[in-house]
Amino acid sequence: MPDPWPTWFAAAVRPDVDAALRDFYGQLDAVIAARRPVCNQSGRCCNFDAFGHKLYVTALEIAWFIRMADRKWQMADGQDNPPPDTRLPVLSIKNPQSKIKHLPTCPYQINNLCTAHAIRPMGCRVFFCQQGTQDWQQQTYERFLTQLIALHQRFALPYLYLEWRSGLDEALAARDCFSPSPRP
Repeated sequence: MPDPWPTWFAAAVRPDVDAALRDFYGQLDAVIAARRPVCNQSGRCCNFDAFGHKLYVTALEIAWFIRMADRKWQMADGQDNPPPDTRLPVLSIKNPQSKIKHLPTCPYQINNLCTAHAIRPMGCRVFFCQQGTQDWQQQTYERFLTQLIALHQRFALPYLYLEWRSGLDEALAARDCFSPSPRP
């Protein structure tokens, strides 16, 4: 099978796919907000190795995330041009010694804070380590994963589910070989 990353990167810049993903995340955020979960661990879950878990995402989520990070802006409060101190660092794996998959934490966790909160993938949005939230989290995750798979089908996109850090490595390597439009 040919490298599918160009397909996901091309889809991530399409207005219809972008709108569908924004709508998907908006619906998910509304469901989560209605539950009123509390994060009292200050980003410890983003330290994957210490917390003892992995984050899984779809390749389309990664492609869209990278597109948003490369544009160096966040969707917070609907701002298209947030102040420079709120912009995301652009990741690169040109230095093979600094592969993301070998990092113990999410590369967007800086000083125990998520610097990509507005564009984080579904798994980050659903997970809370608050006692008593596991049942509804699992149900919500499964429901929205089904919707995310349907979104792939709707746009005739290949579906791939992979670990976040490894997926970022793979996608960034592919991005360096393919760019549907000039990166800022």
